[in-house]
Amino acid sequence: MKIIINLLLICILFASCKTDNTKIVDFYIGALNIADSAMIYCPNLISSGLNDRDLALSPDSSEIFYCILEEPHFTIVQIKKDKNGKWGKPQIAPFSGKFDDCEPMFSPDGKRLYFCSNRPVDNSGKEKDYDIWYVEKTATGWGNPVNIGAPINTKNNEFYPSVTNNQTLYFTSASMKIMKSRFQDGKYLEPELLSDSINTKVGEYNAVVAPDESFLIYTSHGWPDDKGQGDLYISFSKLDGTWTKAKNLGNGVNSQFTEMSPSLSPDGKYLFFASNRSLNLNDRSPNHSFDEIQKKALHFDNGRFNIFCIDMKTILK
Repeated sequence: MKIIINLLLICILFASCKTDNTKIVDFYIGALNIADSAMIYCPNLISSGLNDRDLALSPDSSEIFYCILEEPHFTIVQIKKDKNGKWGKPQIAPFSGKFDDCEPMFSPDGKRLYFCSNRPVDNSGKEKDYDIWYVEKTATGWGNPVNIGAPINTKNNEFYPSVTNNQTLYFTSASMKIMKSRFQDGKYLEPELLSDSINTKVGEYNAVVAPDESFLIYTSHGWPDDKGQGDLYISFSKLDGTWTKAKNLGNGVNSQFTEMSPSLSPDGKYLFFASNRSLNLNDRSPNHSFDEIQKKALHFDNGRFNIFCIDMKTILK
């Protein structure tokens, strides 16, 4: 009942918000987080009956990208505004659909969209390991995918790019460690392994860094305070460039299930992440037709991954 009431309040609050492009509420398409605990984002639209994860919001409020994992393929999906400011329906991103593409992340200025892909780097058509790629914004849309190259990409997998204001790139290595590569004189430098206040023997992945590099949120598991199959942790940068010991984000965010794929709204006010928790809204009534079975299977609360949202003030307090 509490969840239902919260969802009704969300709709009322959203209806009262103006939807000009300068306001971050414009992204929320019928769902705005107002609770102390994370709430599902855009149920039955972005958070659907599929495995939905990796949300990326453009700084100019005009596009949303996210990833759908339907075994064995990852596909990046795009939602755009039309010239009248109306949101369209989810579509496969123009650069995705042929190979496994996942984990989109905007640069702070919105001019690049980074992502991971196993697409070939040549014309062989043969799939590669996962590399970090990007597309650049053009006057007519998005350009062709570009492999970011060495020293970031190697013969092994690289995942989950996240970029700061000064173009430092954070990512996950094949060994499930969080790395960063500084951008200097027009090129990326040799990646550095983050300290043991973040990286452990267990393994860390899916890190999003604040544009000003003030904090880092990522997934880990196996810690003494781990609540389940993978929790979100936060670490803050110190004046000397090191990081504070990571802290579990707690019950408002984490559950006994998996929490991963964190991202931030462009204004830094909201945290988004993916989880396969259940909200206990499953329809357990008898099935009277095939259509009813199909409808339940495609309902957002079917135990697959959805995207959740929470106010950063709740986390930082």
